[in-house]
Amino acid sequence: MELKIFVDQLFAEAKKVGFVECEVYYVDRESLSINVYKEEVEKYNLNTSYGLSFRGKMGDRIGYSYTEILDEEAIHMLVNKAKENVLAIESDDIQFIYDGDKEYKDVSTYSESLENIAADKLIQIALDMEKEAKALNSKVESFAGCAVAYSSGKYGIINTKGLNLHNKSNLLSAYVCPIIKEDEKMYDGFGYVIAKSLDEVNPKKIAEDAVNEALSKIGGKAIPSGNYPIVIKNEAMVSMLSTFAGIFSSDAAQKGLSLLKGKEGEEIASSVINLVDDPHLKDGLASVAFDDEGVATLKTYLIKDGKLETLLYNLKTANKAGVKSTGNGFKNSYASSISVSPTNFYIEKGNKDFEQLLANIDKGLIITDFAGLHSGANAITGEFSLAVNGFYIENGKKTFPVEQVTASGNFFNLLKDIEEVGNDLKFPMSSVGSPSIKVKSLAIAGE
Repeated sequence: MELKIFVDQLFAEAKKVGFVECEVYYVDRESLSINVYKEEVEKYNLNTSYGLSFRGKMGDRIGYSYTEILDEEAIHMLVNKAKENVLAIESDDIQFIYDGDKEYKDVSTYSESLENIAADKLIQIALDMEKEAKALNSKVESFAGCAVAYSSGKYGIINTKGLNLHNKSNLLSAYVCPIIKEDEKMYDGFGYVIAKSLDEVNPKKIAEDAVNEALSKIGGKAIPSGNYPIVIKNEAMVSMLSTFAGIFSSDAAQKGLSLLKGKEGEEIASSVINLVDDPHLKDGLASVAFDDEGVATLKTYLIKDGKLETLLYNLKTANKAGVKSTGNGFKNSYASSISVSPTNFYIEKGNKDFEQLLANIDKGLIITDFAGLHSGANAITGEFSLAVNGFYIENGKKTFPVEQVTASGNFFNLLKDIEEVGNDLKFPMSSVGSPSIKVKSLAIAGE
């Protein structure tokens, strides 16, 4: 059944059983992923998916339901399931079907140059990345992965208050992960690109990045235990920031799961830190003009000059706090309920290049990789104890590779101990970004 006809009939049926306000959220996606191994296509996956969710309001309560099929039977099922859901709700939280905003930012998330790219071209890119990596160094033993992926999709929100929003996006990504063998030990590297056109994909450059990273790890060793000045490389800081992003959720704070509850206006970080949620970032992986409740998105400073300005809110949590939604009400999928999530979430870059961050460190450590973040970090207390890899700093210079050491600390203290921020802001295949940062010290357990 055509979407418009389906929605009209769904809303009419819903009103018959007592829903006073109604809304649908729909998603239509397609993705192609190609993995190669030893100069052959190992996996070729083409997936399409469609889903629609329904929200209906009775009193102050909203019922949910969802379907993957648009027909008359689905209409009855959606209405009945949503009504059952309403009757089962015990929470007194007020929820909303949104009227919409007067203005929405024009955000570009779709590249026409990626339309109708032949699959054989994508296969060739993957084969070329593998070929280039092998040609660069004879020590390349195998690959942990080599793939190209293309995805496109459209989604929208329609409700009985006159809201009718839609968006479409697409993306091309490619990566290679070669494994180098040296003295019976294996070292991996990772090279990647996120592209808006085929011209932005250079298999040789991607392979060089990956092979050079693997080679840089050869000869790693532990260092003596102690407290060291630390420079956390941008990609490592992204993984740390991703792990603790949930503390900036108003929902977590209202449930007592964030230590930032009630701390708006307080200094929680070094004055050199500005933490931003920017849904309008050019080429951002999470750029969007509206959230999944239909609220117009806006750039939000969570931390400004070290001070906590705000948390992230959706309509429900904003109503509980007596503030305006920040436009961060999102679904994990069409079938899930609204939660609070960031968009393009990053620390703003500073004015120091990487060498300047190292310059005044006599003996210290560059951390390039945190391992075990899911098990070794507590997102509520901020405590972490993590295996790390990196490089030793001596007399302001990067020296030998370091491995088999553990870094321990607390994320909240780390934010306060940041001394300088680099200018190398990076989003490593992620909507979370960070430049490299210099931290006063962290406890390192080594030899």
